[in-house]
Amino acid sequence: MAPAVGSASSAPAATSATITTRTTTTVEVTVDSVRPEPMPEPVVQQQLAPARLLTAATVGDHDRRGNYLEYLARHPFEAQRLNLDMTRRVRFRVEDGQGQPLRAARLSLRTQYGSVEARTRADGRWDFFPGVDLPNASGSAILRVEAHGRVADVQVDVPVRGDGQDVVVRVPGVQASHARALDLGFLIDVTGSMEDELRYVNRELTDIVSRVRAESPETRIRVGAVFYRDRGDSVPLQRIAFTADVRGFVNAMQSVSASGGGDYPEDLDAGLDTAIHGLDWSQDDSVKVLVVVADAPPQRYGGFTYREAMRESSRLGIRILPVAASGADREVEFLFRAMGTYTAAPYVYLTDDSGIGNPHMEADTDRVAVEYFHDALTRLLVEDLRGRGMHEPGMFGERG
Repeated sequence: MAPAVGSASSAPAATSATITTRTTTTVEVTVDSVRPEPMPEPVVQQQLAPARLLTAATVGDHDRRGNYLEYLARHPFEAQRLNLDMTRRVRFRVEDGQGQPLRAARLSLRTQYGSVEARTRADGRWDFFPGVDLPNASGSAILRVEAHGRVADVQVDVPVRGDGQDVVVRVPGVQASHARALDLGFLIDVTGSMEDELRYVNRELTDIVSRVRAESPETRIRVGAVFYRDRGDSVPLQRIAFTADVRGFVNAMQSVSASGGGDYPEDLDAGLDTAIHGLDWSQDDSVKVLVVVADAPPQRYGGFTYREAMRESSRLGIRILPVAASGADREVEFLFRAMGTYTAAPYVYLTDDSGIGNPHMEADTDRVAVEYFHDALTRLLVEDLRGRGMHEPGMFGERG
């Protein structure tokens, strides 16, 4: 067999890292235990919103890198408060012999300051942000790529400041395949402030998954969810395990109501911990997406935080798709745009165009495309399954 492009190595494959599971006490919302009511009361019927009403805008910071760097320069306070340095990036893409993206390739970047592990997502990409992963790293590094039984070592340069050169690793002798499975997870803030939009989000999920299935009939779809509040609430965490029963999943979601919270920040970190470690994400090459819907920044409890969640999502190949609801402030926007950029997903925020919910904050950017939330989420998922990644409308990866 011919070696992969980029300083091939005959060394044995790197040993897989041990996955550490954190135990979090939650209330399980089981699909089997939830039964639809035979005849809902009229007041319940009035509360059920028809699908395709929420509107949303998408901001593709990972594509419009120059605009994003300008945004970062305008918000040094949020960057310092959240301890997120997104100003350095090295972009990697792993391809087969024909230039098609290879998903779930295992990557290990070794520097003199430590190492970081990752898996490519459905578009074959992994974006390395030294300021988040290895703040002291710079200079020469070795990237090990493992894909379809092939191993290659590639020497790369980590910049002291700014962005490094994009690196493409082509693996000849293998052929990329269509995505056969999607793990679609949801992490949703269900404190009282989310009540105005929560029922609309729940209502639209059935149609979103149905449309994704219609666009990709060969793809097996599993859905799961984690709902979080704050530590002092009577039920701080609830979870629905991954299931292929979408109807049962939606029924289970509708049994979860918005309550609690009190102050503005909520326990987003516990929600991320449970979503990443408490849901049984597939260990194969399934496409993995976690949709985060929230309107408040995280409480400062310490322990596992959004920074660790970002790193773990990278290691496991989970793309984080953040959605800001009404009431989100600039701190939420900065965090969500960082999480999206880190996993090459756009920042999505609900807008006032629908007339639903409380006022929504416009993103600090020069251009947005407003769609129905239903259409936006469907489009992003379908394009990702096709190996094209997640982008603003009309920007399917042509800008690197």
